[in-house]
Amino acid sequence: MKTKSVILTGLVMMSAMIVACSTLTTAERAAKKAERTAYVKKCLDSKHYEIGVDMMTPRRGPSRTLPNDWSLEVRGDTLVSYLPYFGVAYEPLFGEDKGLNFTAPIKTYEDKGFSKGKRSIHLQVNNNSETFDYYLEVSDEGYATIDVIPRKREGISFSGQMADKD
Repeated sequence: MKTKSVILTGLVMMSAMIVACSTLTTAERAAKKAERTAYVKKCLDSKHYEIGVDMMTPRRGPSRTLPNDWSLEVRGDTLVSYLPYFGVAYEPLFGEDKGLNFTAPIKTYEDKGFSKGKRSIHLQVNNNSETFDYYLEVSDEGYATIDVIPRKREGISFSGQMADKD
């Protein structure tokens, strides 16, 4: 009986030490948040960023959690879209249809700046014979939603977080 109480006391003390060591102070949390916000702003300003996507919401059907390998990347004047697609096509797409998996030059890029902790960006690309509008909302901490509006098929939404590249 005494051995159990000694072991239990030891486990409680170790747990308390682990929690105490892993807890950040308010100042440390604020500094981390400010650092993250500056990083996100720098990436968006330079038009060099990647958003790792972990959730997909088609217009019809349920949302789906995605594995870690889906992403949307802006490299200056180029968009690298590596996103899954589920939805209805309004017009038949002839030839090799890659859905939302392509690299294309950005036709228009409109950054509306930060408002209420989020930055709104609209970009447009042409791929094969289809035009895609991407509407991004990125929080100052890097959380993002992406609405993709193709001209010849149903729209689809994604969510994820900006990847650290530095």
